Amino acid sequence: MTARRTLSLRDRLWWGLAAIGVISVVVAVIVAITTHQFLVAQMDDRLDSYAGAVSLDQPIRQIPEALAEIDEDERPSEATRGYIDQDGNFYVIVTSNIEGASDAVPVVPLAELTDERTHFTTEASEGSSEFRVLARPTANGWDITALPLDDVKSATGRLVAIEAIGIALVLGTLALVAWWVNRLGIAPMRRMVDASTQIAEGDLDVRLAADQGGTETNELAHSLNTMIGNLTDSLAEQERSEARLREFVADASHELRTPLTTVLGYAELHRRGALEDDDSQNDAWARTESEAARMRRLVEDMLTLAKYDAEPHLDTRDIALGDLATEIVADATVAYPETSFEFTGGDATVAADGDRLRQAILNVIANAAIHGGDTVTVTVASHHDDAAITVHDNGPGMSPSVAARATERFVRGDTSRQRATGGAGLGLAITAAIVDAHGGTLTVESESGEGTTVTLALPTA
Repeated sequence: MTARRTLSLRDRLWWGLAAIGVISVVVAVIVAITTHQFLVAQMDDRLDSYAGAVSLDQPIRQIPEALAEIDEDERPSEATRGYIDQDGNFYVIVTSNIEGASDAVPVVPLAELTDERTHFTTEASEGSSEFRVLARPTANGWDITALPLDDVKSATGRLVAIEAIGIALVLGTLALVAWWVNRLGIAPMRRMVDASTQIAEGDLDVRLAADQGGTETNELAHSLNTMIGNLTDSLAEQERSEARLREFVADASHELRTPLTTVLGYAELHRRGALEDDDSQNDAWARTESEAARMRRLVEDMLTLAKYDAEPHLDTRDIALGDLATEIVADATVAYPETSFEFTGGDATVAADGDRLRQAILNVIANAAIHGGDTVTVTVASHHDDAAITVHDNGPGMSPSVAARATERFVRGDTSRQRATGGAGLGLAITAAIVDAHGGTLTVESESGEGTTVTLALPTA
């Protein structure tokens, strides 16, 4: 049982072919032997027929008279008739009168002769022929009737040749089919097993050839390649997610540590009585309140991101982007008087949550007002399947590498992490989460010294 389980499909295929070959040979041998025995039995019946025509069971001196009764011209015969006396002398009385028959007669050993009627095979007196002999005991010896086995041997030989050719053709065809099955099915499967073993050992660069042979095998190879690709992408994405998570935790800890240190520092000063005058106490409480408010905003921003990560509920309705952009630009003009805002026009209708979409656009415009130059341009454009609102500023811009990561959490164009230059770096991350929740995309294009362009693309209603 164990040995059978360890055989591969290819080994089982070839062992099956070998078994068919052995069975075919055994069947052919059985058929040949059975046919030969049947022909010999027919020969024995013919011997009985020939022997019954004239009986030689009489004294030697009367044999000529018995032979005189045989009219050879009237009874063509291929049989040889004769008489063997008690001393083993063989007297040939009648030979074959068939045209082309040889003069050979059977060589009958005395040991083959018994007291009973006997059929046996013996050699010929010349050549390589054999005779089938019927020996009947008589008063003076044995009556011998013999027929040549040339026809039986010829028929058996032709049968064996036909069987050999047939077996060779069958085995050749089966071998060709086995080779074809092995090439199109088993060999590609073996390569897939080897590839699976390599994958299980951690080698995810393994790929299977697309021309494995059969259609099903090709489809399986394609599916395996797709599965390996998806697995590789998933592992790579998992690694990136883990790296982002580690970076997020580190950045969040960094962002919270400074205000916490400030609050704890002023609390320690107050506990020790170092803040004696009113001005010092008022300044300390103002700074403490400011840092606490910053921590609250940071926590609220992280909660907002967590909410969007958990698939937030959106109260969608048709929103006119032109009207919304006009309102936001008007509010920003009041909020940031040192920055010039311009809405260049355009209109489109999208299905969105108005409050959240307003928050997203406000984040982008506020970011442009704080970190950009002195001019911010807002444009709305409608395309075939989506609408876009674009915010461009003429500020210092960012390097392409920083712009590519601008929507990630805690990423700021100012790598010095000075809080005076901006917030915690969650504004664009929240905006990107809002846009993504609406089925849209957010892109950031920027180069150092050429300003920054942020585009919010949303599906049209």
